[in-house]
Amino acid sequence: MSAPKYPHLTQPLQIRGFTLKNRLEASNSLPHFLQGPEPYPAESVIAHYCNKARSAGIVTCMGINNFTRGKQLPMDMDFGHFPDFDLYDTNCQNYLLQLADNIHYYDSIACMAIFVGPPSAYPLMVPKGEQGHMSKFDQAGSLNAPPPAEFDIELIPGHDPVESYTEEQLEKIAQSYAEQAGILQMLGFDMMSIHMCYRANIPAQFFSPITNHRTDKFGGSLENRMRFPLMCLERVRQKVGKNFLLEIEWSAVDGPDGYSIEDSAAFLNEAKKYIDIVQLRTDEVDAAHPTSFNLEETPFLKYGEYMKQHVPGLVIGVIGGFHYPETCEKALADGKADLICAARAFVSNPNYGDLIQAGRADDIVPCLRCNKCHGRGEHDPFVSVCSVNPMVGLEHRLGQLVKAPERSKKVAIIGGGPAGMRCALYLKERGHTPVLYEALPILGGQIVHADYADFKWTLRDYKNWLIYQLDKQGIAYHVNTKATPEMIAAANFDAVVVANGAEMLTLPIPGADKDKLVYALEAFAHPEKLGERVVLIGGGEVGVETALYIAKKGHHTTVVEMRDQLSADSTAIHYYSMFKEAWEAEPNFHGITGVKVAAIGADSVSYTDKEGVEHSIPADSVVMCAGRVPRQAEALAFYGTAPEFYMIGDCKKPASVQQLNRHAWSVANRI
Repeated sequence: MSAPKYPHLTQPLQIRGFTLKNRLEASNSLPHFLQGPEPYPAESVIAHYCNKARSAGIVTCMGINNFTRGKQLPMDMDFGHFPDFDLYDTNCQNYLLQLADNIHYYDSIACMAIFVGPPSAYPLMVPKGEQGHMSKFDQAGSLNAPPPAEFDIELIPGHDPVESYTEEQLEKIAQSYAEQAGILQMLGFDMMSIHMCYRANIPAQFFSPITNHRTDKFGGSLENRMRFPLMCLERVRQKVGKNFLLEIEWSAVDGPDGYSIEDSAAFLNEAKKYIDIVQLRTDEVDAAHPTSFNLEETPFLKYGEYMKQHVPGLVIGVIGGFHYPETCEKALADGKADLICAARAFVSNPNYGDLIQAGRADDIVPCLRCNKCHGRGEHDPFVSVCSVNPMVGLEHRLGQLVKAPERSKKVAIIGGGPAGMRCALYLKERGHTPVLYEALPILGGQIVHADYADFKWTLRDYKNWLIYQLDKQGIAYHVNTKATPEMIAAANFDAVVVANGAEMLTLPIPGADKDKLVYALEAFAHPEKLGERVVLIGGGEVGVETALYIAKKGHHTTVVEMRDQLSADSTAIHYYSMFKEAWEAEPNFHGITGVKVAAIGADSVSYTDKEGVEHSIPADSVVMCAGRVPRQAEALAFYGTAPEFYMIGDCKKPASVQQLNRHAWSVANRI
């Protein structure tokens, strides 16, 4: 028998009498919108965590928030849609127990993450006006008093909540942390993960000099600022005893005016009396979810390396971009971490750990780091999805939706873009024989632009993975081959799937001569053909990415957009801010919003602003990124060439990688 390919990742880890089956923690994450208003984990959530438990040593669940219960929040507020489990409701406890029990089925550690952020002061406090909930503290009379007024107001600049708490209130908060840990322990959870990051909750705010301006024993010096978070941890450990694991999620650094990494090490050396694991993060919540604009694969591993050297005796976990097994293995082998904490790796690959255990890293689907697992664009419905794993959100219904094929079929696929390639792989997985035809010399379709821009490296990895898998699975494909209906009809296929994509749209603007315009793919492939001054029409996500790439190549680039926001269709949560930071950091990039292009001249582009005033921008080249038009007529011409006919991807409606993957998967499952 051969040795494990990733011996450090797959090695068991013993902590406080518990044995982790590997060094992988599915860190605290829950695609935000998997269930409705149920105050307990619904089947969709239980199924999602069970998939993670198949291969993670620790599965960290979320949902104890006190964000939404008893409140009516605006529809466009993302956390208003979060699951919010009621830890005190005995009926809800039944489902929490089932959640822990299902995780244990796969021999994984069941962990619940706890987040407490202002203005809700006590982790388990019943919101004002909500009746029917009573805790042990309520019965004892210690939490019956109404909360201080500042707990109910919206925090505004200049308001410093840390100064508002009395010592008695702090003791109650610490005790409530302990109480919820005790309830989780009673329900069969093995571990609790306490959020202490980003100055987003009370213990973290007490530790940070940015938010803690107290002058008593809880403020000022490092020793004083760590007093309250340590008090919380001590009360929790006293409550749960020795047979329970505790983790804290901790910002290793705190920004320019905050605490240092040396301060963090000092705190963790005290905290290790009570906790077993620290999960190291950075100082800002968005940055903790690195995107493709982070050219450094794992930007926070340096924190793990530091803590391994300065905090002996504590299990050091790190997050932030951990996906590729070679990277994870090296981090452990080099002694820079004890535990790899990943979230999106398990969302994009529910069998992530199984593939690592089997040494099949090449079968792991690359994560795009698009953060659509947190929600799609600003104007999309709140729905949990994954760009490369179409099963997210449907995991609890797969038995109803996916049926085994009656027989193996020969299937023609017209188009070698991401939709066509992914459909071919799904069909092969189901036992069919797909044959793919691509008119161009290369596979990839619209996403071949990822070959050029450094900030599209995750999409490039995904495109290359698709092509590699076609070869590995022995799927026949023909490039430089424009399929015709006659060709397909003559080959006696059982089904035909058309994925022939879309054309770039040309807006009806005076001077918009197609022969003079450049489109996105050409701009990516040949930026050297563009003049010094470039005007790009259309500031959606594709337009802004194109403009950023052109600007990085040295062209003075201006994006003109009708909407009031550039890239308004980008993922709003944990993505947009980092994308915006990237284009704002490029000196050659400029954006103009809320305007309408009036005409394209020989050496300029004119537009009108909201007041109807016309302006002109010098332009040596004009790039059009105004959307796409489906090749529907061409696709429909293949109807009748086989007994079964399907259209997927952009030829039906221009779609994102996530949408076309879901469509390719659903069609493949119906063949």
